[in-house]
Amino acid sequence: MPAEWYKEQPRNRNFLNPIGYILKLDKFKGTDFFCQRANVPDLSLSAIEYPTRFRNLPIIPGGGVTFGDFVVQFIVDEDLKNYYSIHKWMRQNGRADDDLQTPPEEEYSNAQLHIVTSSYNPAFIVSYENIFPISLSGLEFNATIGDVEYLTAEVTFKHQRFFILDKNMKPL
Repeated sequence: MPAEWYKEQPRNRNFLNPIGYILKLDKFKGTDFFCQRANVPDLSLSAIEYPTRFRNLPIIPGGGVTFGDFVVQFIVDEDLKNYYSIHKWMRQNGRADDDLQTPPEEEYSNAQLHIVTSSYNPAFIVSYENIFPISLSGLEFNATIGDVEYLTAEVTFKHQRFFILDKNMKPL
């Protein structure tokens, strides 16, 4: 039998670049979120133990999967456009002000996290459906720092589901 180990070698020996990504929120076209950190949320499936005489066997119940939170840290622009967009969205969804009620079709948004290769070419897209912010950090101004450190904010989103797609928006 001839050796065919060379056919089983990885085709791509490049590693995923952790610093190449762009966030796009459908609700805020033209607003740039200068992302510093973003995550692909965790995915969990509950399991139950079915007892047998010898040991408990894990089985998959019909409860489905649970998606983790989508968390983004971004640099706040000088006009507060990106920060205030999220701030206003949260106030509207939370009915914080009588005059800022969100129409039902605007409570959610879709989003895409575009990931690039180590050569900065489009690699894949994490597409989120029906996201909405649940937490937005405050802004801390501090005149005692030595070097200019631009203000960052962190926003946490809940979402109904997400998909990992190729660069042409097709399932992997």
